[in-house]
Amino acid sequence: MRVESSELLLSAPHLPGLDHPFDRFQRHRDVQIVVTRMAAALGRARLRVLDVGGVELTQQFIPEHDIVVTNLTCDPLSSVQSSGAALPFADQSFDVVLTVDTLEHIPPADREDFLAEMVRVAKHFVLITGPFASPINDEAERLLDDYIYTTTGQHHYFLAEHLKFGLPVLHTTVAQLEGSGCQSIIVPSGYTPRWLTMMLLRFTLPDTEYGRRTNAWLEKVYNHQFYWADHCEPSYRQIVVAAKQGDIGAVQDVVDLFAEGKTAFGEPEFDHLLALWQATSVRQALADYEQIIANLQAQHTQMEARISGLESGYFMRTMAKLHSLRQWVRDAVIPTLREPSPPEAHR
Repeated sequence: MRVESSELLLSAPHLPGLDHPFDRFQRHRDVQIVVTRMAAALGRARLRVLDVGGVELTQQFIPEHDIVVTNLTCDPLSSVQSSGAALPFADQSFDVVLTVDTLEHIPPADREDFLAEMVRVAKHFVLITGPFASPINDEAERLLDDYIYTTTGQHHYFLAEHLKFGLPVLHTTVAQLEGSGCQSIIVPSGYTPRWLTMMLLRFTLPDTEYGRRTNAWLEKVYNHQFYWADHCEPSYRQIVVAAKQGDIGAVQDVVDLFAEGKTAFGEPEFDHLLALWQATSVRQALADYEQIIANLQAQHTQMEARISGLESGYFMRTMAKLHSLRQWVRDAVIPTLREPSPPEAHR
């Protein structure tokens, strides 16, 4: 029986905030919604969750669950330092094993082991979110990489790793999960054309206090207006939910939830965001030019003062030399001219 849209949307967890960069907000909001549905399906308020390759946002978005973070690096965030391809946990140690935008950073030769380990240590669910290969996604990442390099002179580290390893293939990933006995559902997340536009805007605005404030404001508006609308194809990311032990039916309604959210919130116009960005960019450009003019005027004033000082010093030195010459003429030359000439000798 189809659940009413109002009931589905009311079941969505409370937002922890809209202040995160739009791409990080999207993927962790996805995790929050899906894990909340998983907890409801299992009839438990608190789950044991393993975040493979995790970041601090997972804990901010689902703080009600017991989260263990494992990563290659040893840092304050990571609970356990380990490779995702060789997890140091017993079989079925966690209710949910998830990974957020990590699979694309795994060398292709290690991806099969990475997925196998996730399935092994999961008791109920595996959750994978991240970009997957497609012609539009591959081209979008190349365009973005070229733009970042053109404007900054450097390649973005994470994007460069995407291009180096290649994005994972969705059907290959799903086939491996289902080959291990899981059932899976897939939901698109992050409409690629808007993802690329927002990323380009991020690297277009100037790295100044005003530019950073403007960018943060744009991303906050985007998170508010476009989160639900962006669960459609062509999609930069995919949400892959895999269930063990026949649990997939209990979370199947996440597909309806995202669809109902898109219907309820509609498809906002993107042009107004672009127009606002253009207006703020022009305003910033004018402010930058005004600052340049002010700096040039200050330099001009300083130069005039320096020239005036130099001219004043030259004048004073010249006058001093003239005074010395006058004194010399008065004291040495004039008395000599006034002395009588000696009488001529008689022949």
